[in-house]
Amino acid sequence: MTYYDDLINDNKRVESFKKAINRLSHGVVYDLGTGSGILAQFASNNAIKVFAIEQNPFILKHTKENFSENKNIKLIETDATQYVFTEKPDVIICEMLDTALIDEEQVPVINNAHKYITDSTIFIPKAVYTTVQLISTNINHITYYEDNLPKYESLSDELKYQRVNFSELINENVEKNIKITTTNSGKINAIKLTTYTIITDDIILEPTPMLNPPLLIPVDEIDVTAGEKIIININYVMGGGLNNIQANIRRLK
Repeated sequence: MTYYDDLINDNKRVESFKKAINRLSHGVVYDLGTGSGILAQFASNNAIKVFAIEQNPFILKHTKENFSENKNIKLIETDATQYVFTEKPDVIICEMLDTALIDEEQVPVINNAHKYITDSTIFIPKAVYTTVQLISTNINHITYYEDNLPKYESLSDELKYQRVNFSELINENVEKNIKITTTNSGKINAIKLTTYTIITDDIILEPTPMLNPPLLIPVDEIDVTAGEKIIININYVMGGGLNNIQANIRRLK
């Protein structure tokens, strides 16, 4: 239960979602990837019915216990990427998030949900956007930036390169050539991806301890001076896992 306890104890994450869910939940709500069920419980306060979808057998017993007092929540053990909705959703909650949506199944799950939504279906969160930054650090494999480690030096500003709106069908394949300008001199040997969660238009959440820690990706080293133009090429499949990331950099000729 350690992972789910850590999720629940991330107060900034939980309170931000709670605020949005309390405001927007109504009618028929689906919580896709419910985990311990805390978001479904928030939704049950204002919804007529909540369908909580989860396939992890190691959490389901605990989730059932959490729902014992919530008579309008139906827990369904199944894969949310394949689930057939039995009623039209007024609200979809899906917090299967990871940096750049790479290492969790948020996008395949949302794309499946699009078979069943209406024009008025509300998504919580509404969207995410991701930035990229040139950095210098000491890593030899893809690494999450957590607890201010590993240390790094910024060699450019953050540049927004993608926004994903969950109300739209999503292309899972990402291939970007991004032009970025260095702000400092040094050795570029990695890029940093940072994802911001747009829970609602007025609740935008930066990374928290259990939500989208920035991702550091090593690249071949280049010595640069401030003001140089660099091209970042990055490819991955959202939901495809960290091993599918390909990234490289070059000077703009």
